Amino acid sequence: MRENQQVTALLTATVLFGALVVGCAREAAGDDDVLVLAMTAGANEPAPALTARARQEITAALRGDHASLRVVVAGDQRPRVVEEGQLRLRRGAQVEHDGARRAALTRQEVERVGALLAGTGSGAARSDPLALLDHIGRTPGRVTGVLLSSGLQTTGPLATAVLGWDRVGAGATVERARSLGLVPDLTGKRVVFSGIGDTEAPQRPLPPQLRNRLVDFWTGLCRAGGAAECAVDPDPVTGGRPVSTTPVPTVPVPEPPVISEPVPQAAPIALPSDVLFGPDSAVLLESAGPVLRQLAGNLPPGAGITLTGHTASVGPADTARRLSLARATAVRDALVALGVPGSAVTVLGVGFDEPLAVDVGPDGALDPVAAQRNRAVVVEVTAGGGRS
Repeated sequence: MRENQQVTALLTATVLFGALVVGCAREAAGDDDVLVLAMTAGANEPAPALTARARQEITAALRGDHASLRVVVAGDQRPRVVEEGQLRLRRGAQVEHDGARRAALTRQEVERVGALLAGTGSGAARSDPLALLDHIGRTPGRVTGVLLSSGLQTTGPLATAVLGWDRVGAGATVERARSLGLVPDLTGKRVVFSGIGDTEAPQRPLPPQLRNRLVDFWTGLCRAGGAAECAVDPDPVTGGRPVSTTPVPTVPVPEPPVISEPVPQAAPIALPSDVLFGPDSAVLLESAGPVLRQLAGNLPPGAGITLTGHTASVGPADTARRLSLARATAVRDALVALGVPGSAVTVLGVGFDEPLAVDVGPDGALDPVAAQRNRAVVVEVTAGGGRS
């Protein structure tokens, strides 16, 4: 009997030692489940808040006993760790196993994390969600990253204003990011984007078509980085006024003109391409409908109109001319469908040969405000009928 007890004790010790070795090896290899909550928390976006999806991710991490939580906020130089530690439900020093008690502790922990986020502001003078995405990629282990951000990048070559809305979300922009070495390595990581397009004053609100471009931009970078999942949280972030009071650059937002009276001669109207079209596209968006109906309804009877497509000074000149002509033609076709005689419309595409504003400085850098002005189809009313 005593010999059997000794054998049993030896086997138990061996199993415990093996589990300890495996656990240590797992920790050394960085194979733990890690939940990273990363937030820009700037002065131009709502205070961080947990959406239903973010709460689900925390709850899922708490179901196991080998998960950890890292909360980071953007900084001027690099992301700053706000909190880091294990995600385990305990009763004193012991892991809690009772179902009802675990459920109560889970709710308590989720609320605690939510309160931590709600009181956090970055204090940074720029918005750099790309640095946070890179931080998620560099975190070892089986990582789920929830990136809470408006998605407006205000620094570096991928800054939203530097790219211009016509290139945000375009496939060529992701390829440019890859060529610059700016695509984070997200191999095997899960990433959830929360709050894309949610802004607070002084940043002007983003219309749906621009929000969609930001979604395409970030999910495109995420997929290019090899992530196992790139999900977009459908719920808005409703944290209220931001905690940070450090000013952050705003991003220009194009608005359609309001055409409520007959269009006069010698008063050209610029229809922003960012309102009418998607990136590198001549297909009219749904958002183009109201402004084109206003235009068609306010053209003087019997007058001719000239539609001239313009672009920013980006890319090959021939490509810009073709795109601008295709966009002007799409506007013409829409107006004709609304009752404007096709014979009264002239279409031109000048690309960036005839800029509405000088958008390239002496150093060759693109002026984002002027570039946005150049992305337009200009409408001019002429005395008589035009030619198609």
